[in-house]
Amino acid sequence: MAKKVIQKQKDNRARVWSFIVYPESAPQNWRDVLDKYHLAWVESPLHDKDKNPDGSVKKPHWHIVIFFEGKKSFEQIQEITSQVNAPIPQKVANPKGLVRYLIHMDNPEKYQYKREEILCHGGADIEKYFELSMSSRNEVLKEAMEFITDSEIDNYADFIVYCLKHNENDWFDIAVNHNTLAINKLIDAIYQRNHPKYDEPKNGSLDEKVAQVKQMRKDGVKWSVIVDTLGISLATAKRYLKK
Repeated sequence: MAKKVIQKQKDNRARVWSFIVYPESAPQNWRDVLDKYHLAWVESPLHDKDKNPDGSVKKPHWHIVIFFEGKKSFEQIQEITSQVNAPIPQKVANPKGLVRYLIHMDNPEKYQYKREEILCHGGADIEKYFELSMSSRNEVLKEAMEFITDSEIDNYADFIVYCLKHNENDWFDIAVNHNTLAINKLIDAIYQRNHPKYDEPKNGSLDEKVAQVKQMRKDGVKWSVIVDTLGISLATAKRYLKK
């Protein structure tokens, strides 16, 4: 007697799903509609600067990511998305990649949206998706230390305030959670150098250097001359100009 072959059905369910919401077709209270399900979900910034391959601007839209504790089927998700007139929902195989895509973080060729404009609902926590790899963290540390040295920052609090004020989230992360001791030692060394026992005058404050860069650029001075004159890197000089 021939044995009956039982084929295992493919599981099309998933714990994480995504879909797109268009302002032009979604109900005005679409966020309230999603919130009533008491789910953890994430809303991207409004993507109103995305472009098609031909250069035309795409229709404004939001990317939505919903996190479930257990697996959900397509039909279960569609019951939700139909309430906000969203197109076909998609299973998410790589939540980290998609969450970072909400601001095009790993796609420098696309418009870069602001991380702080990502909105989390229902207790969604996405911070782990933005953690730096060890190699990336080392690069960020080098960049931060270069800025501290160029700017003659001799107070840890001043550096933290700068990070918060200018949304330098990666610098803030390494300064508070990973490389606090190394940064503190560098800042302390700069302080000791600028405040010797005989109280030698300090070599210009951060605000003074910022003002110098802005004035020199206003006067048409080349970047190469500015960095040589002030003894700072090009990256730091350009950061000063944005302040």
